[in-house]
Parts: sequence; structure tokens; C-alpha cells
Amino acid sequence: MNKHKAFGLGLVSIITSLCNTSFAASLTEQYPVSENIVLSDGTSVSMPFHVSGNLTTAFLSIINTKQSAKFIANDNFEPIEIKCDGEGTNQSIGVLYFQDITSSPVGPYAETVNTIAVKRKSAPALELPCLSVYASNQEKMAYLLASQQIMAQANAANTQQGLPSDYAMYNQDLELNSPSAIRAGIEIWGYPKSLADLNYRVGEYYVDLHVSNLPGYTPIIELSYLRKIGMQTPLYSIGNNVLPQRLQPSTDKHTQLPGILSSESGWVQPFIGYFWVGPSSSKTAKALRKTEFYPVAVVEYTNVTGAALPLYTK
Repeated sequence: MNKHKAFGLGLVSIITSLCNTSFAASLTEQYPVSENIVLSDGTSVSMPFHVSGNLTTAFLSIINTKQSAKFIANDNFEPIEIKCDGEGTNQSIGVLYFQDITSSPVGPYAETVNTIAVKRKSAPALELPCLSVYASNQEKMAYLLASQQIMAQANAANTQQGLPSDYAMYNQDLELNSPSAIRAGIEIWGYPKSLADLNYRVGEYYVDLHVSNLPGYTPIIELSYLRKIGMQTPLYSIGNNVLPQRLQPSTDKHTQLPGILSSESGWVQPFIGYFWVGPSSSKTAKALRKTEFYPVAVVEYTNVTGAALPLYTK
């Protein structure tokens, strides 16, 4: 298996639109570089943070609500729970991301990002339809894709006003293979990043990924999945990712990040493959095990471009 060394900062967005026609113009033109942020080691990082890469994959799962709540280090947010007839089902939504980014202001990088669907406690409950605890994987896949659209629609008013969203994906932990990437993520955005070893291979019809702790190489995640078995479609993603308040870099900034990803070619498909969470004590491994994460749907971006904007200042 080839080993890819990487440097950089993560960019993750909520899937809000699966488009079949045209999508965003050049993100570089839409969001031109407006400032440079100097890190503690003297590295100058251009902002907005523009990236391009080979692959960004989102693995979607139904997860345990009560366990998910234990991994949200922000008192203002709670897991979004799926209800039936007004009663909670102890089901929530999780998304695990894998990214192979080839170009960014701090170089290429690879990462995984574990996220949990959350709502602001002061916001009304998200109007999600019922999902039976006995639903099939096919039913769960359709439900998870539809839920992202519902979240986007519920956030529309806030987005138009330039305000942080009430419903978002909470970045519980990011596993990267570069100390420089970790420094950039913490100092610019307050991301909870951890150092890891990422080995991956992207073939025409499959992806293999192994993520391990450093030091020690204790397994965190091992997965393989078949590609190009679902619906091919251009993809455009825009959303706000909630950051842990205890890690935010400035009290003058809200704990959310507006970000965009786009791709002219991608796939929406069921997860067919192998997924295993290892014995690692990393934050990602603990959360995946406790929340009973297992992917049932895959949304894959290829030939990705993206832009991570500065945190809200309102």
C-alpha cells in the first residue's frame, strides 16, 4: 500500500445540494484571497483557504443519540435526534469524511473528520420525518441524504443574514498526518486535530484506507469501499461546521466555519465494503465505537475544489 505524506488543514461542509446541471463558478473568483495569517512558527497562510484535491468522501451513518451527546464539547449544542410520533428513537446522524487534498496554502494533506449532526439548544427541533429503528440500509441511505437537504433548508434564513447556522455538523475530531496541519487548524479555526498515520490507495473502482495512532501505530479505522456503483452527479456543498467552543481561537468569533466544496464529477451510492474501528484510544475511534457508527451511504467528490472562509465575526 502506498503511503502519502501530507500537510494541511481540513475543510468539511454539510452536503446541501446534489446538482445535475451547472454549479458554482470558480471559487477563486468568488472568494479571492483577502488576508494572510501568520502562524506561531512563522508560516504565512493565505485566506480564504483554497484547496484542490483528488477525492473527498463522506460516509453517512445512523448513530446513537445518547452516546453522541457525550462527544459534543460545546454546551450550546446537542445532537439532532430522529423522532417518531413525538418520541425520541435514540437515533441521530453521523458523517465520517476522508480527504485526499493535493494543493492548499500549506501544501498537500490527507485527513479523516468525524462529525455529528447537532442543533443549537435555543433553536426549534429540526423537522425530520420518522425513521424506524428496523429500517433497511436502503431506507437509511435515502433518509440520510434527504436529512442533509432538510438541514440546509432550515438554515436558509441564517445563511442569508450571514449568521451562524442553528443546525450543522459538529467536528468531533480530525485525524491528520502532519504537525504543521494541526498547528494551522488550531490557530486559525480551533479545530480539534490529532496526529495520525494515514495510508490509502485510490483505485478506479475501490478505495482502501488505514488510519493509525502516532506513536505506536494502533489502528483507528480500516475501510474499503467500491466506487462508481451508484448515481453519478456533479456535487456542490456549502455549510457551516460547528467547532468546539473550548478550542476556538478568539472569543470575538463564533464557533462555526463557512466552507464550500465543489466537483463536476461525483457519486452518490450505497456503502458496499468493509469498515472496522480499531482499538485505538483516539477521540475518533472512541466516538465511532460508542456511537455505533457504520456507514450505509457514500457521497464522493472527485477533482475537488474548495474554500474555507474565516470564522464569523458577527
